[in-house]
Amino acid sequence: MGEKLLLNLITPTAQLLNNAEVDMVVIPAFFGEMGILPNHVNTLVQLEFGSLRYKKDGKEEEFAVMGGFVEVINNVVNVFAEGADLEAEIDEEAESQKIKKAKAALSSKDADIDFEMAELELKQAIARMKVKRNKHG
Repeated sequence: MGEKLLLNLITPTAQLLNNAEVDMVVIPAFFGEMGILPNHVNTLVQLEFGSLRYKKDGKEEEFAVMGGFVEVINNVVNVFAEGADLEAEIDEEAESQKIKKAKAALSSKDADIDFEMAELELKQAIARMKVKRNKHG
């Protein structure tokens, strides 16, 4: 049995993973996907919206993450995400509706629309849909 990574996934509201022993982690880094294997160089990386995947005992799990940062130190991967959703918990229909609503808000000429919030909601819904469709599509 080879070396393992310890993976922690922490959001402002919960710790979703606590010292999970994993074989590898793939994160949506600011400049593209980044793979992390045991003995990876210590690093600090900005986390983008997208898919965080990890392999544990030959099985792949996936979360939609909503920005933050990742710290890799001595085979410990600490993911501090602004938000995260497990693939199995994502409601595809609800996310599809959020995308439609956000796109409508962004194309609106209404001065009362919070365009930054609509854009953020659109990015979050798209990230969740991509994760959901990776498994089922």
